[in-house]
Amino acid sequence: MLQIALGIAIGFHSLHWLSFLPPYWWYMTAIIVSIVIFYYCKNHFLFWFSISAFLAVLCAEQYLKKVEDIPLNRTNLIINVRISAVINKNIPISNIEVEVVDNYFHYSPDNPVLDVSHKLLLIWPDAPTLKQGQIWQLPVKLSRIIGRVNQAGFDAEQFAVSRNVHGKAVVRHRLSSLPLLLSSRITWRQRLYDKAFIYLENMPNKAYLLALAFGDRSGLTKVNWLHLRDSGTAHLLAISGLHIALAMLLGWQIGRKFKLFLPQKSYFIWLPMLTGLCIAFSYAWLSGFTTPTIRALIMCIFLGVLKTTGVYWRHWQLLLTALALSLLIDPFSIYSASFWLSFYAVGVLIIYTLSQRYFAGRVVFDYSISSSSNHLKVFLLQLAKIQFWLMVLMLPIQWLWFGGLSLAAPIANIVAVPLVSTITVPLVLLALLTLWIQPISLLFWQCADWSLIPIIEGIQWLEGAWYPLSANLTPLLWGAIVVFMALTLVPLSSFKWLYTSVIIIALFLFLKEPVKSHWKILVLDVGHGLAVLIIKNNKAVLYDTGNRWKDRSVAETTILPVLAQLGIKQLDFLIISHDDSDHAGGKTIITEKLSPQYKFSSNFEKGYLPCQNDQVWYWQGLTFTIQWPLQRVSHARNPHSCVIHIQNSDLRGSSVLLTGDIDAIAELMMLKNAPTLDADILLVPHHGSKTSSTHTFIDTIKPSLAIASTSYFNAWNLPAKSIKARYQDRGIEWLSTENSGQISVTINVQNYQVITERKRSATQWYRPNWL
Repeated sequence: MLQIALGIAIGFHSLHWLSFLPPYWWYMTAIIVSIVIFYYCKNHFLFWFSISAFLAVLCAEQYLKKVEDIPLNRTNLIINVRISAVINKNIPISNIEVEVVDNYFHYSPDNPVLDVSHKLLLIWPDAPTLKQGQIWQLPVKLSRIIGRVNQAGFDAEQFAVSRNVHGKAVVRHRLSSLPLLLSSRITWRQRLYDKAFIYLENMPNKAYLLALAFGDRSGLTKVNWLHLRDSGTAHLLAISGLHIALAMLLGWQIGRKFKLFLPQKSYFIWLPMLTGLCIAFSYAWLSGFTTPTIRALIMCIFLGVLKTTGVYWRHWQLLLTALALSLLIDPFSIYSASFWLSFYAVGVLIIYTLSQRYFAGRVVFDYSISSSSNHLKVFLLQLAKIQFWLMVLMLPIQWLWFGGLSLAAPIANIVAVPLVSTITVPLVLLALLTLWIQPISLLFWQCADWSLIPIIEGIQWLEGAWYPLSANLTPLLWGAIVVFMALTLVPLSSFKWLYTSVIIIALFLFLKEPVKSHWKILVLDVGHGLAVLIIKNNKAVLYDTGNRWKDRSVAETTILPVLAQLGIKQLDFLIISHDDSDHAGGKTIITEKLSPQYKFSSNFEKGYLPCQNDQVWYWQGLTFTIQWPLQRVSHARNPHSCVIHIQNSDLRGSSVLLTGDIDAIAELMMLKNAPTLDADILLVPHHGSKTSSTHTFIDTIKPSLAIASTSYFNAWNLPAKSIKARYQDRGIEWLSTENSGQISVTINVQNYQVITERKRSATQWYRPNWL
């Protein structure tokens, strides 16, 4: 059994490391070889590994075929779609997952034909009230999902795979009678949601209760998410594996009570398990069958069968079986954070249980002490130990997916876990079970709301307890885990010499590094806009901040995560080239979060120093020379962009010219003032627009590398093909963020080295290879 489960789990995980999808004959050969090995050696692992790896690749092939059905270029279509998510009528929502019903009409025979197997991300600004299950006929602009690929931050392409979404559809302006509601039939899940929402409408903690009852977190604000992240309690206030287990336990107890009134027949021994699974399954259905709930359901089924039949399995056997079956149901779940958090947390709890048994010869919770006060102390002590184990051993997952950890999580969870598990969740379950009996259901909802008050009030006091972990701390991170496990298995008192040696070696390895002579330019992939980081000696200068929209900004989704990964918490300089939103949209949040010591702008703005010609400043051995504009203005537009030349102060090594959005006239006037200006690396002016990059400008600067910051589906079709050809005809290497993702240039005294993020992350098969 172990070999089968392990083979299936590792086979599906192999998909995570593929840079391309191998041909089927590879797997057919592997399967045949594994059958021969099984026949002679009775080895199940290789056979099931080959089968599951083949199934994983087969699923990936089907996914890519559906993606290829979506046109490369944006295409106008009229399609019928079914809303597939529960919708909160009071929360304006523009991004919705939908299932395609069929194409109603398309304007060209070259347009795609979509069917019910396609799933889309629908972007519908100012959408009317929507309900899960409704079918709408919509005029859309259809395209593939092209995400921004940086060393940190949100990855739209990976998220699309984890959700099995194949494309994106933007609802266009109204066409005659469209959009048109074709079917108003809504799902039972949406009906139950709407029914519960009526009861909860005036309750202060309704957003949390809806998350606990239906897995809908759309009502949680950014402040709510901040408090949950900083306190480490986000896993509690949504339907998780723990809550499915509680639903199973509640149903089991109900079944046991009913069983007492039934005849003593052998087949009634299954009643507690069946009632428990019914309630657990219903609760998982309300959540939309998320990855943690599927894992918990599988474990509940096996636990129920084992408990009823009296068969014994070890903890790890149960976990491996649940892991294998979860991947068999949804192979792409390995690309979601919830998958790793769910299984990793259960794995940590199993390791903790085994360690307690190993050292104390008893299970995790030993209630043999007669005194109730001692009973409570033991319970709280064990809970504190579990939370400490979770905090330490979950560090790798927390760092990989969220870039940090909550230092307050153990304390917050010691209080929150018992309250939510023993009071709030049972009350929510009872409220759902009595949903059609208004007075009783309303009473349960109200009690559940009151039970959350101490938790919600308490986690607000923990704001700021989140500690970001930089990539530089990776060795220290793993070192802490190794030391923690060593202290558990190898007592300090018995091996003092070993720990002394480890401390001495660690101090030797982590001595302060010498000042680095090289520096880096990071042109971030921010879509249509600009954000450039100059990094040296773990210090940073930011040139422009990207765009901002109603509900988010590039600063939040890209710049802050990248800086957090680098371990940089404050900017030395913030430079705003000009006032356009795609360059200055995030300056407010950057100022709030990173407190730059100095701020520069080419327009008159309070708190900003002037960015104008002939200014020079020195930073970390680099010289920043302002080449343009000649003077500050009241409102800086494209021609007034701040142009900066950067080079080592000793004039050794390559130089960089950051140009903002200057136009042809600004280029010529700047060269008139600085006729000998040159640079090895050039940030292409105005994203490669025809209004810039004149022949004179390129021939004077003589760059060897030109970098354009653009997005694939921008409204202006930038960069212009003629401008790109103008650089390439001169033998200048051309790179753009639309094709390459984040572009990192490491500059030393001899030369420079370029790394593009799409090439570095090309080990992922789902990346668009046509880029």
